[in-house]
Amino acid sequence: MIIKVQKFGAIKNAEIDLSKKLSVFCGPNGTGKTYLAYLIYALTSQYNRNIGNSLSTDKIKELFENNETNITIDSKVLLEYKSGIFRSVKDNLWNIFALSENKSEKYFKDTEIICLTTDIDFLETINKIEIDEPVKLFGFEFNLLKKSNSLDINIKLSDKIIKNSDFKNFVDLLLLSSIYSILSFYPITSSTIFPVERNSIYTFSDELSINNNERFELIKELSAGKKDINPIELFFKRTTRYPQPIRDGLRVAEDLENIQKNNSLFFDFAEEIENELLKGKVGITSEGNVEFASEKAPRIKLSFHQSSSIVKTLSSLVIYLKHLASYNDLLIIDEPELNLHPDNQVKLTRIFARLINKGLRLVISTHSDYIIREINNLIMFSNVDEKEDFSSIYNYNKGEYINLNDVSAYFFNYKNERAKQTEVTPIKIDKYGFEVETLDNTIDYLNEISNDLFFNLKYK
Repeated sequence: MIIKVQKFGAIKNAEIDLSKKLSVFCGPNGTGKTYLAYLIYALTSQYNRNIGNSLSTDKIKELFENNETNITIDSKVLLEYKSGIFRSVKDNLWNIFALSENKSEKYFKDTEIICLTTDIDFLETINKIEIDEPVKLFGFEFNLLKKSNSLDINIKLSDKIIKNSDFKNFVDLLLLSSIYSILSFYPITSSTIFPVERNSIYTFSDELSINNNERFELIKELSAGKKDINPIELFFKRTTRYPQPIRDGLRVAEDLENIQKNNSLFFDFAEEIENELLKGKVGITSEGNVEFASEKAPRIKLSFHQSSSIVKTLSSLVIYLKHLASYNDLLIIDEPELNLHPDNQVKLTRIFARLINKGLRLVISTHSDYIIREINNLIMFSNVDEKEDFSSIYNYNKGEYINLNDVSAYFFNYKNERAKQTEVTPIKIDKYGFEVETLDNTIDYLNEISNDLFFNLKYK
């Protein structure tokens, strides 16, 4: 799916292809990279599911009695649902960015958020896709099965599901809408974002606390049947104290005690980050607090705020990969290089490559020449014939390659000094990777200065 954004904050115009496994945002500070990352998150997040589509009574009964049921997707309803996501996100930009409605009207008055994929192409894609995978929705696990050239979907409950009142409310109000939402952006089933403020979320979660059970309280209020409540308004009614990525990060931080009970299919990647980058283990206490134990002193448990900067930076990623990650999740990371030595930036990039090859999708916004160079190396690695030779020489592991067709890169910059908004342009990618002109120019400039100073000191 290709989305088009116009007159959005610092951005004049942007077209982003969400079908790629890896998207890289590059460009100077203040050019709208974070804004666009927030918007993509809002479009694809579980926390922005529209409601209004419900399973029929007989399907709900069948699901509860037999642990599975079959439904047929209504193409007209699906198209309307997809359009509704774009409308609701546009209407709620004030909430997503924690602005007053008055300020939002000023900042986003002329903003356009458009899906460029035609309805015909979209439905054709949906009809062709095959789905046979576990899906986690608001903590509830399902398996969805869809065959090619069919709009029939089998829904099967996980054995872990407890059919309590919260689950019943979820099925009544959100299950069908969630399936429509998954199809609207497939293969993206949901998204998680790590903003640059991720260090502070675990450090100050108690001080920044919001109601962790807010959503289900809303669901319960809806299920009470009060006639004077507008469901859509109630669903989006939440504090605007923080931007949505911060709010959602706090929800995770406040629920770590329960989150740690589940292991994801990407658990081994988290362990690799602990072993190779952190040199220790990230744990969660019985009270739901994050702690860290260094491999050099495993018996000493440090609280999160006592831990080093690299632990603070990567703990959220470790916890996500251990307990929350699912196939076809979109993971958005703002400045993955934060607090990382260049050596660790390279290691993390290689892990990113294996993550996308295993089923995660990534959007990263970066200023790191090291990360971009390693991405380019991995693109070239995927095209060489002697992979085993390069693997042995440079310690590449199986799966540490990036197919150039799976990557998109975008450059954010002002067209000229007089321009008031940035242009977002696709960067050409070939078998050698891609270039970020501003980074290369800065490196060349510094090298030139160094050479001039060196020769002046050495020979004059």
